[in-house]
Amino acid sequence: MRFRLAHTQTLLLLSAVLLTVLCMGALNAWNLRNGFTDFLASRDVERLEAFTALVSARAEEAGGMEAMTAQGVNIEALFHAFGGTQQGFAIRPPAPPHDRPAPESMNRPPPHDGPDQGGFFRPPPRPSDSKEAFKNRVAIFGLNGDLLLGTVWRATPGPVIERPVLLKGHVVATVRMVKLKPVPSDVETHFLTAQYQSMLVVAAALLLVAAWVARWAAGQVVRPLLQIQTATEQIAQGKLDTRLQTQRSDELGDTMRNINLMTEGLQQLEASRRQWIANMSHELRTPLTVLRGEIDALVDGIHSASPATLQSLREEVLKLNALVDDLHLLAMADLNALPCYFETLDAVALLQNITQRFALRAQQAGLTLQFETTWPSLSVRWDAKRIEQLLGNLLDNSLRYTHAPGQVVLRLHCQDTLVVIDLEDSAPGLSPAELSRVFEPLYRAEASRSRDAGGSGLGLAIGEQIAKAHHGHISASASELGGVLFQIQLPLQAAPAA
Repeated sequence: MRFRLAHTQTLLLLSAVLLTVLCMGALNAWNLRNGFTDFLASRDVERLEAFTALVSARAEEAGGMEAMTAQGVNIEALFHAFGGTQQGFAIRPPAPPHDRPAPESMNRPPPHDGPDQGGFFRPPPRPSDSKEAFKNRVAIFGLNGDLLLGTVWRATPGPVIERPVLLKGHVVATVRMVKLKPVPSDVETHFLTAQYQSMLVVAAALLLVAAWVARWAAGQVVRPLLQIQTATEQIAQGKLDTRLQTQRSDELGDTMRNINLMTEGLQQLEASRRQWIANMSHELRTPLTVLRGEIDALVDGIHSASPATLQSLREEVLKLNALVDDLHLLAMADLNALPCYFETLDAVALLQNITQRFALRAQQAGLTLQFETTWPSLSVRWDAKRIEQLLGNLLDNSLRYTHAPGQVVLRLHCQDTLVVIDLEDSAPGLSPAELSRVFEPLYRAEASRSRDAGGSGLGLAIGEQIAKAHHGHISASASELGGVLFQIQLPLQAAPAA
């Protein structure tokens, strides 16, 4: 049988509650047992103190202990008077000497002298007769230790409690009481047994409630986990339209929402992969179709193998070769293996050289190309060839698609440790949806930037990877000139000095 998470959670919660109930029950039983014993002992001491106060009062009335004994006051009379003052504690009056019972309580062994037969929940012992046993455990002694009043103790009395008899603030005698020898009582046994049984009933009820709550709590955790398990199995089978519905705000709810986000990302990735394959096949098919058409014309004798024909074939091969090189470069960048060779150089001079290189082409296209900066020089540590490739792709893109007459502006400024390069052009522009996709490989905004203008469609994607290789960032937004603004942010030191 497979042990499910619901079973584990239920058993864990139930075990925790069971342990808590057992500990609380044992502690309450221990407190009840010992507290009851302490209560009996404290009550016995209170009786001793009350009896001592009575003896002090009688001695003061008589004029002293000797005078009191001389008047014939004995221990029996004192106990009889004491019994009358204690509610529920009557001591029978003195009996004639031939009827007086022998004080056997001091020698009588308790019924439970053997091993503990009741375990932890055994009721605490108590005195066998709290009336007669109290009388037989108390005696009055003088200051010299001689017995004045009371029964002569026949055996070693054991622990003794003493209280002084005071006469006008002076100790004249001592009342001694042998500590209570505990023995069980049926009344107290029944009382404590009833308490223990109540504890057991309450504990059993608590365990039943805990079992139900544990089962419910485990279900609250396991049900979403089962949904997650089912959803992940479907996602693994390629069902990327799977979604989880939840209103939870805890970690499980966050996990379910993250799975939905992951599935959406996988859907987009799969759609991009299919679009990539379709675009790639289209990009490769165009030059291959042209090559095949011209070669077929040569084979069929339609065209002769003239230098112009061979040059046309060469141009198509070069286009195909450039596309393959760009794909290889992009693949290397995705594998974080884009080779970069960093060196210290002047960023202002680098951008000026790039601008001059594209100036003639911009003029031929009827566009104005400007470079603006307030820095005479700026020392950076970049890969010069990669930055030239990045800016070259951006300038080529702007010069290729900007309508004449128009303008292209390249700016450079510095923010703390970042170099910011802005490249913006005039109309036509791109919509926000198109701007969010311009860095996708082989993506072209067909409405304004046609494939007929040329290019492999990989230049912006490669530029983004070059910026990442320099620990920088590139973004695209709408330009105030009416076209597109590309902003590149690169650190001054893209790599530590060797």
